[in-house]
Amino acid sequence: MITSEGIVDSHAPQWAYLVTAIAAILISILGFFGNLLTILALPHARRLRHSATWLVVNLAVAEGAFCVTILPISAAHLLYMYHTDNPLFDDTGCSVFVFLRYVNIQAELLSIAAIAINRCVLIANSKLYPRVFSGPKTAGIIAGIWIFSIAIMLIPLFKVYGQFTYNDNTEECDFDDDTHLGKAPRKVFLILGFMFPCIFIIASYSYIYYKARQSAEKVLARQRSCSSAVSVKSKGQRPAEGLRSRDIRIARTIGVIYVVFLVCCTPVSVAHYLESKMNPAVLLLLHPLYWAQYCINIFVYVFMNKQYRDAYINFISQWWPNFKEVSQRKFHWKEEATSGDSRRQSRAATPNLSVRFKVLKSSNEAQGDQEFHSAPQVSDTCL
Repeated sequence: MITSEGIVDSHAPQWAYLVTAIAAILISILGFFGNLLTILALPHARRLRHSATWLVVNLAVAEGAFCVTILPISAAHLLYMYHTDNPLFDDTGCSVFVFLRYVNIQAELLSIAAIAINRCVLIANSKLYPRVFSGPKTAGIIAGIWIFSIAIMLIPLFKVYGQFTYNDNTEECDFDDDTHLGKAPRKVFLILGFMFPCIFIIASYSYIYYKARQSAEKVLARQRSCSSAVSVKSKGQRPAEGLRSRDIRIARTIGVIYVVFLVCCTPVSVAHYLESKMNPAVLLLLHPLYWAQYCINIFVYVFMNKQYRDAYINFISQWWPNFKEVSQRKFHWKEEATSGDSRRQSRAATPNLSVRFKVLKSSNEAQGDQEFHSAPQVSDTCL
């Protein structure tokens, strides 16, 4: 608020502290259990045990860590401000707190970028994909995400370049802009830690979108060139370039996660750069929007990806046997029928040989055990 002397009062009203603290506690609880469910349920599904899943699990670990460390401490700081009008932290505690916060945020964004690149490599070169994202290399990528996130934030923590401190204008710990370097360290770390991953994410999803459109157009043109009978049969065929529907769904899901990240982060980031002109209450109340991303992702997974939804339902059904039936009846969700072969990354998911043999066997028995080769064969020139 602005005082009678025209000076911006850096203190928010008491009710804003309380509302923001309650929001931090609620989001912390929801985000913790949501991310914990992701960490436990996805690897539990055998057909989801591939590199993309482990990267998604790593994303959930980063977000879950934020929910059990940063949000409770933020709530404690806000409640302390509510009662005393003084900050909870001293200089050392403030530096450690903002270090942990930025490490979590950095790991979250790098995990989203790694998943985007994972999907891009799969679609661009499916034969190269198993070598680039093998088990050991995926583990190395995950370790590299955390090592880089910690290493880059150790620089301002030890005051090599920039430093962390308590900001009286925003009433939180952040970069210290009152040194001889000004806002330069904040901008440098923003570019290194956040702008570059965002560029990779946007480039990857632009390529995925281009390949999906190109593949869909080729399939449509191929269907039109076939006879009507064969065209009807090929309607369910997936793109010939290896773009399986499950791969596109994972890419689309993580794309929405990135959009959620931008929607939640952009307002509070802009507000921090305009902190001298912002109303303290507005600046404070923007934080719950930023924190909301840590409990929204679970809903994105459930409603946008059938495989992830099935994994959640099947995992919960182990402890609540009627949960699958209740969820199917209430939301009309049906479990996705797949071949169960999640390791074939370069071909569309098709029924395996045993399933096709059973289908053919049943068909032959229904026709009086007629010879299979006596049935007329459909030309595969348009398949």
